Amino acid sequence: ESIPMKTLSCYNDYNSQTTCTWMEHSEAHALVGMILYQRDNIITENKELLCKHQTENDLHEAPDSYVHWVCRNTENNFGIGVYDTYSFKPNKMLQAELNVDLFQNVQTLPPQNLSVSLMTSGDFLLTWKAADGSQGLGNALEYEVTYKREWESWEKAASLLLSNTTRCHLSHKDLVPGSSYVARVRARPGQASGFSGPYSEWSTEVSWETPEGGLQPRNLRCLFNGADRLTCSWEVKKAIITSVVFGLFFRATRASAEEECSPVHEKALTHIPYVVQSCEIPVSNSSRQSRYHVSVRAKMEEKVIEAYKNIKVLPPANVSVTVTESQEYELRWIKHTFQYGFIKQRYQVEYWKNNQYGKVSLRKCRS
Repeated sequence: ESIPMKTLSCYNDYNSQTTCTWMEHSEAHALVGMILYQRDNIITENKELLCKHQTENDLHEAPDSYVHWVCRNTENNFGIGVYDTYSFKPNKMLQAELNVDLFQNVQTLPPQNLSVSLMTSGDFLLTWKAADGSQGLGNALEYEVTYKREWESWEKAASLLLSNTTRCHLSHKDLVPGSSYVARVRARPGQASGFSGPYSEWSTEVSWETPEGGLQPRNLRCLFNGADRLTCSWEVKKAIITSVVFGLFFRATRASAEEECSPVHEKALTHIPYVVQSCEIPVSNSSRQSRYHVSVRAKMEEKVIEAYKNIKVLPPANVSVTVTESQEYELRWIKHTFQYGFIKQRYQVEYWKNNQYGKVSLRKCRS
């Protein structure tokens, strides 16, 4: 019920005059004005009432967000069995019309009974049926199937368009191993059916798990920006990246030498125990080189260690202590000999009282 009708109140002197009051929202009044009409069961033709805007002084109250009206009408028909009917109409024509062709405006109910099953080949099969009430269209329906990993957004979901079938075959090669997937389907009339209309709402979702794929890099994908960059991404287990470094290698042509892409960026996935690694390959001439071969594999890491800068001498042997004639102590040992006699050795001697190793004294010697 509108605010004018809800606030309309009318009273009369049961002689010659009827007074009505009502309100409308000030924002609505600024866009369209309302006109009050009256008729009774004797004079059945609607009569426009003259209404006056009540000011704040008339109302004796603070201004609010409503416009207040008072309307007065002079009439002669009063008595038992006489009743008045009031109505509001906008002062502008507000109307919309449409001729509807039923067969060109078909929106079916969502498909039903969506389910998934594992095939002996390791692939997955989605099946469903047309909604009750839509089965009369038979093979006239087209379907859109979308599927994604559970943690991904539907905007990144893969999409398949199918006709004349209520099943969808998903190859395990197109699915990421060790992942949780979810799928949904919707329907619309096919173009060749003579019917047309928008897609139905989505069906209820169905989910399934793909088997683990071991430690191999997974979900390798590459996208060309249409200008000068080929961006490739892949996923590797988070637990092994501290020990194994993966690199992206590519060939622009079969005859060209293999190159390594650098730098490799890394982003952790909070929902699964994997990280996403990516790298951008510069493309200099996409018109002549449209097919790239890319490979992700563990890199062979190398470190150069120079032997003469990393010598750790074997400890001296046969350490002994003797007392000299001057009552001093002399420490002797047999040093480790090198292949090259010109290499000098330095020694560090520690000595302490029994059971007082914390109070060590140091002395350095040369051979």
